[in-house]
Amino acid sequence: MKKLLLSLALSLCTLSATTVVAAAPAFSASQMSQVKIKDLSFKEVMRQFYGGQMTPTVADDPYIDSLPNIGLGRADSTAYRTVALMHPIELYDNTDGEQRYLVTIEKVLIHDDSLEYCFPCGSKADVYSFKKLNDRQFQLVSRTSESVEFSSNYGSMNLQNNDLYDTLQFLGENLVGSIFKSGYMRQGYTDSSWAVLHLPENDFINTYALGDAGSDNSGQEEEDSPFYYSYEGVVEVMPTNAKYYPIKLTYKGIPPDDLERPDFINKSFVMKFNPVKKVYETTSSFADL
Repeated sequence: MKKLLLSLALSLCTLSATTVVAAAPAFSASQMSQVKIKDLSFKEVMRQFYGGQMTPTVADDPYIDSLPNIGLGRADSTAYRTVALMHPIELYDNTDGEQRYLVTIEKVLIHDDSLEYCFPCGSKADVYSFKKLNDRQFQLVSRTSESVEFSSNYGSMNLQNNDLYDTLQFLGENLVGSIFKSGYMRQGYTDSSWAVLHLPENDFINTYALGDAGSDNSGQEEEDSPFYYSYEGVVEVMPTNAKYYPIKLTYKGIPPDDLERPDFINKSFVMKFNPVKKVYETTSSFADL
């Protein structure tokens, strides 16, 4: 997958990150396994999961036109309507080395036949994981419980900027997933954040905020300016004998001149996943490197 993005920001005051979705309903592997489709074509996926919702739509937009797409529902009172886009299928291996197929249906809002221009509002997506059976059908293994919201550039998910296979790793004893960086530039300022994708087979697929990935104002200030800043947050997974591995965030670079923010450069802390709250968080103090 080439980029799962979230609008993430690490709060350096509370040292916690919040998830972007509400608590999921109970997961049932047996119910998932009952869903089988003959292939993973746009036609079969949309008919299986969006039957009765699809509507003809026209959108004069190169991003929408670059992917298989179809309307969902009717325009709301503000004349915005939803268009579903199917991203290229991504292959990955589960913890047992078995191949899985990841299907992502992005949902974008359009108005007056153009993609909505919105940095922070984001697009949503439904994510499905399938396995291929001996009879060549595809059986559902897991999925998001509801549409997951991602941050976006100009209203689109920009999902394909990181390769899932290259970033896939163990995030727990029986959990694989990826850590993704998202970001956008506006008026000379660049901000980025980290998000974590969990691909379990005994729970719903989900994405979680991890923390600040860095920021700079190089498009606004010269390097010799007292106002110039440029820093990055580096992530490191820490394998342990735990269901969820901790992830360490370390900050390096030049911080902004902001008295309301603590001194976080050349310091690191550990983010641990709380399965009850469904968040990555830490209560530890900053540790000097």
